[in-house]
Amino acid sequence: MISLKDKVSGSMVFFLITASQVGVGVLGFQSVINKYAEQDAWMSLIVAGGAVSVIIWIMYGMLSNNAEGDIAAIHEFTYGKWLGAFFTILFSAYLLLMALVVLRTYIEIIQVWMFPHVKVWALLLLIIPLIYYTTADKFRAVVGVCFLGVVYPLFLILSFLFPLRYARLTNILPVMDHSFMEIMQSSSIAILEFMGLAVLLVFYPFIREAKQSQKFAHFGNLSTTALYLLICVISYLYYDQSEMENLIWGTLNLWKIIELPFMDRFEYFGIATLFFSILPNIALFVWASARSLNRVFGFAQAKMTGILLFILFIACLISGGRQGINFLNDITGTIGLWFLFAYIPVLFFINFIRRKVQKDGG
Repeated sequence: MISLKDKVSGSMVFFLITASQVGVGVLGFQSVINKYAEQDAWMSLIVAGGAVSVIIWIMYGMLSNNAEGDIAAIHEFTYGKWLGAFFTILFSAYLLLMALVVLRTYIEIIQVWMFPHVKVWALLLLIIPLIYYTTADKFRAVVGVCFLGVVYPLFLILSFLFPLRYARLTNILPVMDHSFMEIMQSSSIAILEFMGLAVLLVFYPFIREAKQSQKFAHFGNLSTTALYLLICVISYLYYDQSEMENLIWGTLNLWKIIELPFMDRFEYFGIATLFFSILPNIALFVWASARSLNRVFGFAQAKMTGILLFILFIACLISGGRQGINFLNDITGTIGLWFLFAYIPVLFFINFIRRKVQKDGG
């Protein structure tokens, strides 16, 4: 049973959801979603954000009807003790995979843009202890980092005013030039930027009056959608399609044009500042993964966190190169898409039927 002093206010769900969704993807998602819908790809973000709001509603529907209020309890009730534990372990692995994608991608950005000769293991030795310090103790520490991770980098939004000086409206014209199917295909890729909300299935019991916190979850998702939409539209006004096809890190290239009297390379500052968004991103995934395994095996949270971070360390070392990182992103995106839009609705339906049968039988 979670004590009241370990729980946080429902309003913190806004920061938890936002922190889970805004990560390293904000630096280069524009060219990825451009694949199918091109200049209309900004519409795919609206579709993706709306679809994620539906999933949040489904998640709250399951969580609010469960005494324990997390995915481990839902799995046990729905599938039984042993099969439920198996599905929870798979979910924990999925969360760790998302942490791996964020951490390894951020390290690649540091290597490509800032320190080309720095070793992966050296950066990991700096970052891993911070993650452990954040996640091994109380959930409140994770919430505090998430709060700072949302508030502190907010001023970076002002940096997107600079590219507007070179904006060309013709770059996003004609509007609605692509089919519904092409926009939906881009939406399926855009979902990768929203997948972090899966941690809601784990931290829900740590929220005071959790049922009333749903509106903050939706506000968090709305703010994330608005942020991605803003960056996407500005990027599409700045780049034409021939440039967009050859981009990898669209946001970083936008930062390269910024000239300030006291700062020569603003993208360095942006990458460093964004670490305050990357840390809560990874911390949430690692904490939720360790918490899920703790619910299955009963091992101490700190011990599970240490084991998971060791696995994360080794996985980062062996997943090198652009090709390996692209593979990680692709497979994580595919798993996340199936998890959110196939598994969660099916689990909701099965759970609903089990409850109805139990109620009628009782």
